[in-house]
Amino acid sequence: MHMFREMIQRFLVGAVATVLGGAGMTFAQQMENTAFRVSVGRDGDGVAVTVEDIAAKRKLSDGRYHYHAVREGEKEPARTLENAAVTAEAGKVVIRGRLANLDVTHELLLPPDQPVLEEHIRLRNSTQSAVALKEFELGFTLRVTDAAGKILPEMADDRWAAVPFLRRADDPKGVAYDFPLRALLDQPGFEYIPHVNVFPIETKRVASPHRFSDGWAWMRGKRSLGMFSFNQEHMVFATLTLHDSPSGKLLRFGGSCLLNTTLSALRSVAPGQSIDLGLTRYQSIAGGYNETAFAFRSMLDEKGCRFPADYNPPVHWEQYFDMPGCWQDRSNKYTRALLEKEADKGNEFSCEALYLDPGWDTTFGSFLWGPWLGSQKQFIEEMQAKHGLKVGFHFPLPPWSSGPCHLPSLEIAMQGISEWPDACRRRLAQGSTPTPIPKDEPWICMGSKQYLDEAEKRILKCCEAGAVFLMFDGNWWNGPCAHERHGHPIPYRYEDHMRACVDLARRVHARYPKVLIEMHDMLAGGEWKRMTPVYYKYGLPGSYDENWGFELMWEPMKNLQAGTADALYYYALACNIPMYLHIALDGDNEHAAALWWYASTCRHLGIGGKSKNPAIAKTHQDAMSQYRKWEEFYKRGEFYGINQEIHLHVLPKQKAFTVNVFNLSDGKKTVSGSIDMKTLGLDPAVNYVSADGPGTVEHGRYQVSVELPPWGARVGAFRSQ
Repeated sequence: MHMFREMIQRFLVGAVATVLGGAGMTFAQQMENTAFRVSVGRDGDGVAVTVEDIAAKRKLSDGRYHYHAVREGEKEPARTLENAAVTAEAGKVVIRGRLANLDVTHELLLPPDQPVLEEHIRLRNSTQSAVALKEFELGFTLRVTDAAGKILPEMADDRWAAVPFLRRADDPKGVAYDFPLRALLDQPGFEYIPHVNVFPIETKRVASPHRFSDGWAWMRGKRSLGMFSFNQEHMVFATLTLHDSPSGKLLRFGGSCLLNTTLSALRSVAPGQSIDLGLTRYQSIAGGYNETAFAFRSMLDEKGCRFPADYNPPVHWEQYFDMPGCWQDRSNKYTRALLEKEADKGNEFSCEALYLDPGWDTTFGSFLWGPWLGSQKQFIEEMQAKHGLKVGFHFPLPPWSSGPCHLPSLEIAMQGISEWPDACRRRLAQGSTPTPIPKDEPWICMGSKQYLDEAEKRILKCCEAGAVFLMFDGNWWNGPCAHERHGHPIPYRYEDHMRACVDLARRVHARYPKVLIEMHDMLAGGEWKRMTPVYYKYGLPGSYDENWGFELMWEPMKNLQAGTADALYYYALACNIPMYLHIALDGDNEHAAALWWYASTCRHLGIGGKSKNPAIAKTHQDAMSQYRKWEEFYKRGEFYGINQEIHLHVLPKQKAFTVNVFNLSDGKKTVSGSIDMKTLGLDPAVNYVSADGPGTVEHGRYQVSVELPPWGARVGAFRSQ
């Protein structure tokens, strides 16, 4: 059978030597699989590419492939692929040529056994001089309006929705990345510009002709096209851009695009250097947004971006919420006696570990255990012996811990700078001469070998004492550095900073592979924004273990009511990379709605801030006792959502699942929905029962209809009978 598929694929790729296209187009190569048909050839001095979604019976691309690059110091773009050649090679069509002095190898692959088209682009500088680009944009094109700007009839009901973030945590309530074509035509996109270590944090959004996302669901009727980007070496996103043409607006999609935060290597490509622009996968999907999110999740699983089979993070008790001011007066407000009281609360709430937030070290970000707390090893051993709790630690990295802060509560930040080697301090350069650091610039260079070497020693000492969890916080963009002895590239760019963050994790994991490391967004740090792809650098040997839950820790109930916590739901739909978040319980309601929402959407849960209301505190204790009984579902189950108000966590091998039902409104409401058991990966012929509901399984479908009070929550578990 395998040989037969190979024969068919070779026939489909090479059988058609010359296919005539539209006026001026000659297609030299054509191939297809069960989902797509691709034709590639010359169009005058350009490259013509037609892509058809066979299952959906629609054309996705119908004209010239868009090649565009502008070099630094030049105004006119390169718009054609010089010396373009199109060939068929072993199941793929390969386009080769030259763009802005860079050699381009552009591959279109159609696997015979998957309903996907894969696009892979590589660049190489074969000249003797560096090539610096300020603009770079490649992609398929499709005409979407006529010359007068009227939307074409077949495009009238198309929608594009971002995967995984249909909602972003930093969006105002009601904003969603679900666009009809008219919105794409009339509204600009945006890009992020990272701040450089100034408080308050001021990461900016600026208008952009491009729209970016890890992936997109392009929906028409009952079918969707999934468009997913993936690159672990150079940061990329899937982008959409509109361009003018004499015949109407063109939608440019796929390919690759230089944004403010992406592909920083293109800012200077050295002689002989090759740059892999990564993979864009196009998948023909029966269904809508949820099915596309599941397809993206499956791709990430396939690429190794999924929690390990033995993933079992300890539930944390976060001491900070009930220890106000402990960051400042450490020897008096961050004491062993107070930590013992917090450990007692951790026991009351069925937690597994005590998480130590800022205050445990000598000064903020020194990573040196405070001597007033006694022996670190003894402290960790006694927490286990007396309370049955492991211990985790907060590690603020130098973009935060060494930079000047402008908020009264955070003036502690620069106190720790004297406890690090002078050699790791950052330098800016004017010409070739290092200059003193301006007042508002961070002082320690995250990418310096001197910092990484010393940080490794100090963190390993904590692990040797028994730490089981490390949070890498405050790791936002560190800014440029021109110190020639730091061992990092000069100029020091976004990608170099992110490699430094991952390098520190790898150094720790080389000695302690089982210690969990949570990594904040490596450009945004502790913000609500997500500036890097959700998978970026995860799953690589020795890299980090968990992502951060968008800083939604302080007022989780308000965030749920405002809709900012929706980002966690959409993340869980489309990503199996664990999310960690600890939340303050003191603002939750009598239904434990916030507790159950964050438990449902974050695989690694932390809690703290005991409610002042005894009845609510008791509800939380009971909920956590129940959570611990079902924790395998929440930590390692497959997440499915019928909608934002109905979540399911499935363990297929156990033929079991849990259900969380929420009323996300201010009034009493009946929440209803259903889902096919096959969608959940469960046998529809099996009888599933539950002692506590909510809902039933009948005729191979789970269905629920339950009345809930405002911001109410119900939970239940179903198992095969």
